[in-house]
Amino acid sequence: MVFNGVEHTIQFWQGQELGRILAIDTETTIKPFTETPDLVTFQVFDGESLYYVDRGNVDKFLTQHLSRTLVFANAPFDIDVLRKFTEDKHLLKEQIENDRVFDINIMYRLFGLALVGNVPRRYSLAHISRELLGEDLDKDEAVRCNFEEYINTPVQQIPKNFLEYGAKDVLATFYSFTRLQLETAKLNSQTNLSHHIQLLGALALNRMYKNGIGFDENRASELLRELNATLEVQHVKMAAYGFAKGVKGNQKQYNFVINYLGLKLPRTTEGDYSMKESDLEKYNDNPFIAAFLEYKRTEKTTFFIRKLEGSRVHPRYDLLKNTGRTGCSSPNIQQLPRDGSIRSMFKSEEGNTLLITDYSAIELATLAQHVYTTQGSSVMRDKINEGADLHKYYASVLFGVEEKDVEKWQRQAAKAANFGFPGGLGIETFIEFAKGYDIKLTVEEAQHMKDTWFAAFPEMKEYMQGEEGHVWTLTGRLRADTTYCAEKNTPFQGLAADGAKIALYNLMDSGFKIVGFVHDEIITEVPENTVEEMRRLQEEIMINSMSLVAPDVKISVESTISPRYCK
Repeated sequence: MVFNGVEHTIQFWQGQELGRILAIDTETTIKPFTETPDLVTFQVFDGESLYYVDRGNVDKFLTQHLSRTLVFANAPFDIDVLRKFTEDKHLLKEQIENDRVFDINIMYRLFGLALVGNVPRRYSLAHISRELLGEDLDKDEAVRCNFEEYINTPVQQIPKNFLEYGAKDVLATFYSFTRLQLETAKLNSQTNLSHHIQLLGALALNRMYKNGIGFDENRASELLRELNATLEVQHVKMAAYGFAKGVKGNQKQYNFVINYLGLKLPRTTEGDYSMKESDLEKYNDNPFIAAFLEYKRTEKTTFFIRKLEGSRVHPRYDLLKNTGRTGCSSPNIQQLPRDGSIRSMFKSEEGNTLLITDYSAIELATLAQHVYTTQGSSVMRDKINEGADLHKYYASVLFGVEEKDVEKWQRQAAKAANFGFPGGLGIETFIEFAKGYDIKLTVEEAQHMKDTWFAAFPEMKEYMQGEEGHVWTLTGRLRADTTYCAEKNTPFQGLAADGAKIALYNLMDSGFKIVGFVHDEIITEVPENTVEEMRRLQEEIMINSMSLVAPDVKISVESTISPRYCK
């Protein structure tokens, strides 16, 4: 069999010692993604020799090669499968934690981020092989979906076309790894550190996906009835303006109403008035716009709920977005409204409770860490370490009052500034951003807030300098060709995300059943009778994990104990 211009012969492992770097691939039975499938074949390539390992020798092979560097195309999947055939279910733990396990899927995504500034949307082994090696992997459905037929067949008796299918996968894994190592080294070797953190996160997210989170179908039905009643009310309000059929497919009606009201909204490329929420917010005091916005938000929520079913739902987590954060889909619980009625659909099993632990203002803490590391000093870092409320501190500077006398609305204004200005927001953009905190500003007021913010945190003047270009996180992840705002957001958002991924792994390794993750919040499901002990341990693990990436800033967390996902 020829691959990458080299003739390769398939052999069957009989206890031979293999080389320093081992690419490993598995072929498995077909099962739901929430379950770990069974192993059918296990193939290994060390750069010279290609072997198939019998299912009964998985434990023996891995134990014999624990000192090697192990490379996978999809490490979380393959490691789960292999551990089903080992006596020690923590086998490979030392290799993982000592950076001797690599995942080319993760490496490829990091490389794309470092090369062009965006995480590639396609990163299957077939795609990676084609892009890096110029080799097409034959993903014949007749082979790929029928390995299960040979689950109890000695590997020597499995048909040649099935063996060659798996052999090409493991060869592609090895050669893609060596190519990615070479290309990454040209950028900077620090990216290997970032890979390690992402791998820890990927292992935890895979486990969390399989765990799922409890779902109350009865509560969801009740909520749908309530939301449908709300939709009817908004229908009536919109009908008073001649817009009676809802939102979608009614652009002509909508255009007529906007013309009638004389609202100055941007137009689309088709010449229609914008329906974007961000464009409509400034007219929120108009009865039609208020009803229209509420209708859109309510309709979006009902659509979300209708897609959910079963006693547990299993959100899919995307390990790496451009800033370093994770993504979520099917359902996206990371973008649930804070409204407790919606979140209350998600619950623990009987006898258990949800333990919800949030990092407190974590992106301000990681911003302070970044600035302190790069500049040697930071007022923001000092204030955090003193135990100060950063929002009250800045409000005292902005409004000229004592911190103890800061009113709620003043703290909200300060909160908008603390979360808005580090991301590089301009004045007009900040004015719109502040509305989310119920703060309405003139251009002069917004400019005054920005000036006083730099006075309160003088180290941020240097941080905010710079132009579009590339940016490194303190954990060694490179993002190229960024916009100005992306360059400012990535260092602290990415650092916070990396610390959280380490925390997820450490919680999983400590036996916690992780059921949800929302950027600065980790949700576990624990027995009611051990919840206080588990709370203390969860908080300790989360603080210690984040301190690995932000060692010079005090990390704080807060926990909520509830049978439902609400506070």
